[in-house]
Amino acid sequence: MKIIYILLFILPITLLSASMNKNGIVTKLSKNSVDETVNMLSIIVKEYGAKEFTIIDHKQNAIKRGQFSMGEAKLIIFEESNICLNLLQHDPAVGLDLPLKVLIYEAEDKKVYIKYRDPMFLKNIYNLGDTKEALKMSEILDKFTNIAIK
Repeated sequence: MKIIYILLFILPITLLSASMNKNGIVTKLSKNSVDETVNMLSIIVKEYGAKEFTIIDHKQNAIKRGQFSMGEAKLIIFEESNICLNLLQHDPAVGLDLPLKVLIYEAEDKKVYIKYRDPMFLKNIYNLGDTKEALKMSEILDKFTNIAIK
């Protein structure tokens, strides 16, 4: 009975809230502005004990350099956690995709999207073996971003 419940109710909700492309990039549509989504994600991350993160404002960087005009786009880079460091023990090359990052931006269609590479996809790229860390990181990112987009 539990499996039927999951298939009928949980799975469709999950499929509607996010999609992953062939490169492991998860895309979710936010109901909020870029700044509201960033702020919400920042609050959630702090509440769950993350020590630090960096926010890079791509739009402001483009304006400062006089390069071009663009919509809002902010990249959040999370401090490396013990989970990330454990993945590095399995394959130091995974450091190319760590620390974890989330991009929040306004697209040409004026909708706000949140994107990140699903840590489970890292198992396809790197020699991570049967680690549980990637699954845990994937679940955490999914949970945090689902809250931030509502």
